[in-house]
Amino acid sequence: MNRMEIYRNKYVPFVIKWGRRTNLLGVILLFVPCIVITLSGYSPIWGAVGASMIMRLSSLGLNYVVEPVSYYPGLGLAGTYMSYLAGNINNMRLPCAICAQEAAGVEPGTPEGNCIATVGIAVSIVVNLIILSLTIIFGTAIVSALPAEVKSTLNYLVPALFGSLIAGLIIKNWKYASVCLPLAIVMTCLNKYGAMAFLPSAFRTPIVMLISIFGSVALGMSFFTDRSAKK
Repeated sequence: MNRMEIYRNKYVPFVIKWGRRTNLLGVILLFVPCIVITLSGYSPIWGAVGASMIMRLSSLGLNYVVEPVSYYPGLGLAGTYMSYLAGNINNMRLPCAICAQEAAGVEPGTPEGNCIATVGIAVSIVVNLIILSLTIIFGTAIVSALPAEVKSTLNYLVPALFGSLIAGLIIKNWKYASVCLPLAIVMTCLNKYGAMAFLPSAFRTPIVMLISIFGSVALGMSFFTDRSAKK
């Protein structure tokens, strides 16, 4: 078998098989503390549990569709399973995957890009676990010793990280960025300045993301396919 056949016939089924199992195991383990507390005689107030579930589902239900679609090109198949099990997708897994792909010189969404993203995400999980353990032990003392000015700058770390990643992607794919970026800016401004106020607040951001993603794909395909056909 060639490389693509190995990827499709061996790698992808293996990832799906174990990705499903580990994620389902994670779902089960989430309920272990609740079960232990209940068996110890401390029953929850089920009315409060139901109300909180309704609130969370109404505010995050669309993310069940939006986020996997948005993140999959960067995370890849295995990276998606790993990221949703480990968490911190926005501020750690996705940036690490993109940085790994750029360092290896592969394109997101390709088999090579998916494999490299898996390596980057796996390394980020291990490093995150080590740093998190050290932070739990020493972090409070270190952060409390920092000046207030330094603490306030920490809020800009994630925007700065994503800004640098986006700038790199724009430079590499400026033709696609010329189509995708204006659409994302327009949708963001429409949401920010109240043009989408007629929609429930829980739906606005997911709709902005969906239109930006699928609109960019449609515009990019139509615009550049027409141009290449003319040539």
